[in-house]
Amino acid sequence: MFDEFLTIGEVSKSTSIPISTLRYYDKVGLLSPAFKNEETNYRYYTPKQIFVLKIISHMRNMGFSIEYIKSHFENMSYNHTLELFENVIAETKLEIKRLKSVEKELLESRAKFMDSFQLEKRVGTPFIDDTPEIRGVIYNDPIHSFKDLSKSLKTIDNFEAANNLHATLRGFKVSFKHWEKNTYTKDQLIANMREEAANLSVIIPAGKYACVYGKGVFEEQEVVKNLLDWIKENNLKPKEDFYITFSDLIMFKSRKDFLYLLRIPLN
Repeated sequence: MFDEFLTIGEVSKSTSIPISTLRYYDKVGLLSPAFKNEETNYRYYTPKQIFVLKIISHMRNMGFSIEYIKSHFENMSYNHTLELFENVIAETKLEIKRLKSVEKELLESRAKFMDSFQLEKRVGTPFIDDTPEIRGVIYNDPIHSFKDLSKSLKTIDNFEAANNLHATLRGFKVSFKHWEKNTYTKDQLIANMREEAANLSVIIPAGKYACVYGKGVFEEQEVVKNLLDWIKENNLKPKEDFYITFSDLIMFKSRKDFLYLLRIPLN
């Protein structure tokens, strides 16, 4: 009798399908062995099932789900299988679109990551920059403590997730009069989104800025004072507000790792 059957190991070798996958196909009802020895729990397949398994492998390679393949074998009609093909094609197009978006984000993130690596070498060195207009989303929720900040960031995360938004840059707008009273005060939280349609407001106006890169918890540093001293030494005049932005969230293991850019607009 067993001369007519193939063991699960022989089938695996013949089809290049792992034994674990063959057992899974049996478990989900896609293709069960033609015979199971209840005493030894050995599985045996017929030569015809080798052909069916090759069809399954081909359909899996084309992106058919287990449920689609089961449906194909259960119905076996041209119209039904054609409908399954249309479904897989539509799903594949969506996946291609998603992967293209992922590829774009990966390339942009890699570029920012490489930039951040170079920017760390510039930490603490002031410079003048002609900044173009940056548009994004303004969250009008003043902050006066680290507790307020944590609460606001959680609310913003929920808002962005609910609206499928992805921030490429985040930061704060701060007035000097508030900063001088409490370094934790932030007048506005700002964010530039990957989704251009969401960037409706000017979050950083175009203009000339005195800038410096910093690293760590800027509320506990004198980076603002030091840049103001540098501005004064160079006979420049600051405006009333300044901006602190972060872009590379990948490198933020803790607050001491924060790499940020301080921008003070000049008259």
